[in-house]
Amino acid sequence: MRQLPELSIAEKLVHTGFIFLVGLGLLVAEAYVYVTVGGKNGLTVQAVTQHYYGNRSSSTIQAALPRMMGFAGMPASEQPKMTEAVNHWIANGESKQEYASSIQPLIAGNCLKCHSVAMTKVLHNPPLASYDDVKKVAQVDTGMSVNTMLLNGMIHLTMLGVIFWIAGWIFSKARFPAAPKYVLIILPFIAMTVDFAGWFLTHQNPAFVWLVLIGGALSCPVALLEMFLSLIQLWVLKPRLAA
Repeated sequence: MRQLPELSIAEKLVHTGFIFLVGLGLLVAEAYVYVTVGGKNGLTVQAVTQHYYGNRSSSTIQAALPRMMGFAGMPASEQPKMTEAVNHWIANGESKQEYASSIQPLIAGNCLKCHSVAMTKVLHNPPLASYDDVKKVAQVDTGMSVNTMLLNGMIHLTMLGVIFWIAGWIFSKARFPAAPKYVLIILPFIAMTVDFAGWFLTHQNPAFVWLVLIGGALSCPVALLEMFLSLIQLWVLKPRLAA
């Protein structure tokens, strides 16, 4: 089998185009996870745990309320009143009567600028325009739903499986010691499987979050390393002379 330095220019260009575009796509995907899951505090263990397990000590609206009030520009002196009203309403069974008397006026005056039906279509926030809307986010935050994990898994496993296969096939032609080459080729597949299993296990028990972190750290980053090493060999190493 010809190694990467011995390939034709056309073959090198095809492999290089794949490495640049897909490598950039994987870097963007890593940045997207960092921003959406980690947020302002970065991709911490706590952030990943909350993403899959949720914050089961409070509801979605209770967990988000401090941030929502800040974004709404609500005076600090009035924030405890709204927090207390929401906590009391949830603790007492989320009745329609208490919602109409205590919760609806506070939401109408402070939240609908971002959480009206029209604005939620733009900002992709949950609507808070009706009793049913607010009751929905008053449920305990259990993290990402199983349906969403299945959908994301279908997309991730299929797309990344193909990417890892092509990256591994290119790297299999690298001038590299056999044992570490085999490890680098198979590791992204194993790591993505561990990551995927970790989603569901963490959803049940936050102690399994380390599977998500380890799997995520060894899937796309190792594939990127394969592609980087392949790129170096394509254009830097000199072909071996035929015997």
